[in-house]
Amino acid sequence: MLNEDPRPDDLPDAPTGYAALPSAYPPPPGADGATPPAGPGWSTGAAAAGGARPGRSWVRPVLASVAVVAVIAVVALAVWRIGNPPPVAQPQPRTPASTSGPASPSPTAGTPTTGNPAAQGYPAALAAFYTQKLDWAPCSDNAKHRCATMEVPVDYAKPNGERFTLALRKAPATDPAKRLGSLVINPGGPGGSGVEYAQYASFVFSPAVRAAYDVVGFDPRGIGASSPVRCLTDSDMDLLFSADPTPDSPAERSTLLGDVDGVTKRCAARGGERAMHMSTTEVARDMDVMRVLLGDTKLNFFGGSYGTFLGAIYADTFPERVGRMVLDSAMSPNQTEQQEMTYDIQGFESSIDAFIAWCVGRSDCALGTDRAGARQKIVDLLDAVEKKGLTTSKPGLTTIGEGWVGFSIFMCLYSDSSWPTLNKGLAQAFTGKGDILLAKGMSVVERGITGDYAPTTYLQAMIPVRCADWPRASSDPSLVAEQKRAQAAHPLWARMTGELYDNCRTWPTAGRTPKGTTLAQGAGPILVIGNERDPATPIGGTKQLAKDLASGVLLTSDHDGHGTYYAGNSCVDSAVDGYLLRGTAPSDGTTC
Repeated sequence: MLNEDPRPDDLPDAPTGYAALPSAYPPPPGADGATPPAGPGWSTGAAAAGGARPGRSWVRPVLASVAVVAVIAVVALAVWRIGNPPPVAQPQPRTPASTSGPASPSPTAGTPTTGNPAAQGYPAALAAFYTQKLDWAPCSDNAKHRCATMEVPVDYAKPNGERFTLALRKAPATDPAKRLGSLVINPGGPGGSGVEYAQYASFVFSPAVRAAYDVVGFDPRGIGASSPVRCLTDSDMDLLFSADPTPDSPAERSTLLGDVDGVTKRCAARGGERAMHMSTTEVARDMDVMRVLLGDTKLNFFGGSYGTFLGAIYADTFPERVGRMVLDSAMSPNQTEQQEMTYDIQGFESSIDAFIAWCVGRSDCALGTDRAGARQKIVDLLDAVEKKGLTTSKPGLTTIGEGWVGFSIFMCLYSDSSWPTLNKGLAQAFTGKGDILLAKGMSVVERGITGDYAPTTYLQAMIPVRCADWPRASSDPSLVAEQKRAQAAHPLWARMTGELYDNCRTWPTAGRTPKGTTLAQGAGPILVIGNERDPATPIGGTKQLAKDLASGVLLTSDHDGHGTYYAGNSCVDSAVDGYLLRGTAPSDGTTC
């Protein structure tokens, strides 16, 4: 059964500089010389581990602790709206997915590629990048792991110009005799650290996968330890959370848009040229350089959350170089604004309903025992918070409003292990206090109790990446009218989402234009997996990506939360392992 108490790290008196995340993850001896972090997404004991459904493991999805998907900002901060792509073209016929994926043998990682550049699949102008040598050395925090750096051009159209230096971390295959090659991983965000993701490889992948693959994580360009672009100040980030997300008058709306537009302009000015080159399309090109430097003929890849967007872009750009690719908790690069809204509603409502069903069965449920009235109580709470706020004991945040409260509620839906925290936080909020909810929100974005955000917070990457990856929002009157109807029909979702607008309208460069056609023609089977009740990357988007990929294979899990593989569903784990180890994909549409 699910532990009835919040994790200590979710509470406001956590003994660290951040409300929940420790300032450094200690690496005492373990399978890879590390133990799971005590931050969001992890349980620290069997009693705290089970989910609301039988079979949920204590090994919680690492996606929620290492990186937070961009959709949380779409839904909770109400400042990141995906634009409206052009009308979707008629899809090309799908290539039936075979049940056997391509073999993935590879030479020793780090072997420089030699010979004719054209024969190796890259232009001669990029030879300096594709032929550089990776100098692996023991990582400072774990001698069993290897760390290295590589260089890529800031602008691929100007390969002789400035460069990004990317940080890499490799957890070598534990059984060299079974080694199949490298498995490049990305936890999403955008802004999540793949280096940190690889640090906990033993808690993210099964022993069998760890035996067969060098798990390689990297910090994408401009993020983490990879020539970081830090374009937001602490006050900028606080402004995003303190702004009223549900303006009730033209004046309030003008203030909201002015604040967000100002943050976007300041980010562009501080980030400069490098901030203009943090798109997922460019990161996909970086991954192809990495593939060659690792010595792999094809890219084997595991992407979670926004990392599925990266995997899909790579597969569409380099379909013939796709090896075994797993996209967990997915979203499609072809999503339209209308589709995203539909998926958001479905994902949020299914997740909040699951929490309410769990809560009302308890004697101490903050929402009472009436499932039908529970949602309205949250609506009423948010309306009261908008008017009066909640008091807290945090210096500099003695009162918080809808921004922090809605964000924190949403983050508690990422994993059923945070449901007790949400229940306690709501109970406290009904008394006018917000310490528990604020502690949860601060932990996710790594805001210190003195108001300082960790340099590695994913928020630093949010604007440059999202503004590059998506087209500008449409002002189509019919779409605006549909949004208003949706908000009226779904009042709790409307308050959680807030004002629907495009915060990238003052960004100086254009966004990506989606293809609107079938993706990755010619690639081998790509396994797309997701939970039926995922608030962050709703199952609708996961299903769409599986359809949009020419060789997509869909596998769904009848569970709650964000992150599917190695999260306690043995059926999912077996299917993913069978695909990664033997190239055998499950039947399309399988449900676990």
